[in-house]
Amino acid sequence: MNDTTIENPPFRVLHAMLRVSDMDRSVDFYTRLLGMRVLEQRQHKKNQFTQTYLGYCEADRGAVVELVFNWTGDEPIILGSAFGHIAIGVYGITALCAKLTEEGVKMPRPPSTQRHGENIIAFIEDPDGYRIELVEQKRPEKTTREREIELA
Repeated sequence: MNDTTIENPPFRVLHAMLRVSDMDRSVDFYTRLLGMRVLEQRQHKKNQFTQTYLGYCEADRGAVVELVFNWTGDEPIILGSAFGHIAIGVYGITALCAKLTEEGVKMPRPPSTQRHGENIIAFIEDPDGYRIELVEQKRPEKTTREREIELA
């Protein structure tokens, strides 16, 4: 008997897919500048596209980003107005944004507090213009055991 209900679904977000104009450039951006790892890459010869999954953990443990490059893409990518952004939690947002600025990353909104809270956020753009919100995360409290090890 299936006990799945809408009130208690066994669902989770798997990935967000972004079309990219240059797979190598995009993989470099997400790995070198944002610290993601390539989890899987596939070449689909019949349908003529490359698919790359990136993330901070394995796909079975959290949501990841899927990049798709169409080999026959003669037309530029049009972002449209429906897509908003991807949000990434980070530590040390000010230092990260300084590094991204040095790398030439577009930053429509530099780090600042939100009007309705204390969180520091920034917006950057990936090589194809997709917006990424960076949200300063509080470092987790150290456990008693971790503090004891530091003092030893």
